Amino acid sequence: MNIIHLVSNKVWGGGERYALDLCKALRADGHRVSVFTRNRPAVRTLFAAEQLLAGTMRLGGPLDILTPLRLASRLNHTDGPVIIHVHNFKDAATAISARRLCRSPHQVKIIATRHLVKAAKTDPSHTAVYAALDAIVFVSRLALDEFLSSDPEVDRSRLHVIHNAVAIPPCPRANRADGPVNLIFAGRIVPEKGLGVLIEALGKLQDTDWRLTVCGTGSGKDVMPLVARARQLGIDSRIDWKGHVDNVIDEFAQADVAIAPSIWREPFGLTILEAMSQGLPVITTDNGAQREFMKDGADGILVPPSNPTALAAAISRLVSDPALRADMGRHACDTYTARLSYDRFYKSILALYNGL
Repeated sequence: MNIIHLVSNKVWGGGERYALDLCKALRADGHRVSVFTRNRPAVRTLFAAEQLLAGTMRLGGPLDILTPLRLASRLNHTDGPVIIHVHNFKDAATAISARRLCRSPHQVKIIATRHLVKAAKTDPSHTAVYAALDAIVFVSRLALDEFLSSDPEVDRSRLHVIHNAVAIPPCPRANRADGPVNLIFAGRIVPEKGLGVLIEALGKLQDTDWRLTVCGTGSGKDVMPLVARARQLGIDSRIDWKGHVDNVIDEFAQADVAIAPSIWREPFGLTILEAMSQGLPVITTDNGAQREFMKDGADGILVPPSNPTALAAAISRLVSDPALRADMGRHACDTYTARLSYDRFYKSILALYNGL
């Protein structure tokens, strides 16, 4: 099967990780996979390192007339049917234009994965894109329901929910009962990820034996106020700002509890899956798709977003109870193994490809 992925984001995030893992799995399964990105090192170099990058394109959206021409040329030089998989509707419009320009448009199918929790736009240009797509994949039921909340004109038989996954084998772990409890936050340091809420919560736990590892990067305007606030609260010496780490799984192996205090509605948080795969209980917010794949009180604890008091109470509960941490960690790993494996995700995507 010939498969082309268009990945146009400027920064690395969950959608890019989704595309990279999927492309690696498809190639390992014998398919011919090509990836086109923008000329942004943060994204381009990671696909290039896996020898998946076919080239860079402007991928500039509806006003970009050069990219559809280049992509159509690529399609004309590809033998047999092609699936183009895109990760936003801007790139979907580019792929649709390229299909119209190529010599055999009937051999090109286009799939878009919706990585956001947002209502569909209902203007004529977006409606035309929805109609031209052969399938739209939503990473959670929440993402699909929110998309449909604006009552868009769309063929609902082409809408599919396939839950996210990470290509990581499950790894149950022994629980440590001595020393400070190691908490971990992994993700981009931006306001919507809620690290500021976590720091406020930890400021309420001065007499609790914890340490926090922060894995992730952000701009100075987002990071420096958090560092200053931790110093003001007197907890800065207990926080290890790791910055970017090449393999966050190694950091999870040293942790006891993962915390994902997102303020925005997570479409399907990959960091949460990573933590569950390693047998960590997860404290996270209840406003995203988390309820679709983790059970409050079993795999971890769900708390309201932007609520430092509730978050502090959840942290205190797990820090003070090693047996509860161990039980939730085992349950999280079991849930990941039974319901959230990459094999399940890959087979669902491949069935969709084959169905087209």
